[in-house]
Amino acid sequence: MDLIENAFELYLSRIAPPSTEMKAAQRSHNALRDFLLADDYFGPMIVATFLNGSYARNTVIRPIKDVDIIVVTAEDWLKDSPAVAMECLRRKLAQRYDQRRTLRQRRAVRVTLYDMQLDVLIAAAANGGQGPLRIPDRHLDKWIVTHPKAQLALTSELGGATRGNYSRLVRLLKAWSISRVAARDRPSSFVLECAGYHAMRERPSVFVGSIRDAFLTLLEELHRWNFGRPAWFPWGRPEVPDPALPDVNVAERWEMGSVDRFRNRLEVALRHCADVQRSRWDETEVEKWQRIFGQPFPGPESTRRLRAATHSASR
Repeated sequence: MDLIENAFELYLSRIAPPSTEMKAAQRSHNALRDFLLADDYFGPMIVATFLNGSYARNTVIRPIKDVDIIVVTAEDWLKDSPAVAMECLRRKLAQRYDQRRTLRQRRAVRVTLYDMQLDVLIAAAANGGQGPLRIPDRHLDKWIVTHPKAQLALTSELGGATRGNYSRLVRLLKAWSISRVAARDRPSSFVLECAGYHAMRERPSVFVGSIRDAFLTLLEELHRWNFGRPAWFPWGRPEVPDPALPDVNVAERWEMGSVDRFRNRLEVALRHCADVQRSRWDETEVEKWQRIFGQPFPGPESTRRLRAATHSASR
């Protein structure tokens, strides 16, 4: 079993962003936040800025493609339409990052750097950003409710209840999905995180300990839960609630056919996992896990080298 756990640890180290990427992301988002805070127009209106998304929740896998930044302002911004508010922010950011590098998305202004993207969301709040926020949605042409601080708190709490396995399991789920599910059928990273959250939150204790056993349990729970679809209509639309706002379905844009195909890939993975459990030798099991995740998952030899190097370094 040690060899198998070592293989999972090595795989997790391979899919996690290296320290150089993390430091680059930190420099980039700090520079943008400092720019807005120091601005004569925007600075006095900003109540707070904080990070959001998988980078903030420590569930990002390499490479870091984007970093979400929330810029909290007073409720006065709600007087403007979402399109106007976002264009005001975009023009300000264009003063530093160039017109061609700034673009309004559906809910954020995207700043494209040479190595990553910064997605900046302007959020209106009456309480300094501690409670629910309203962010602009250009497609709906209205300010919608979100609660990123509560999301961060809830996932952090679940991380503690699973002894740190929550973020590791979400990373494994994302990596498996990228390797084994067609791009058209994969939901957004946030939907996967929310699905993982709901699969783990009822019985967090079963996800403590062996990462290999915990991941197998996660796949089983996701398949059983079927992304919130009722037993009487298992082919209907998915219902994946936002952990902080249970009435908000974060999977509303995930097509039913894509959900069905994603679940089929889960069934394939579970059949492979059943075969894994019949393995008599650790080396054989590691090779079978490599087939489940794909080549980035280490084989027996590279795992042994890691274990030998770790033991040597600890002496």
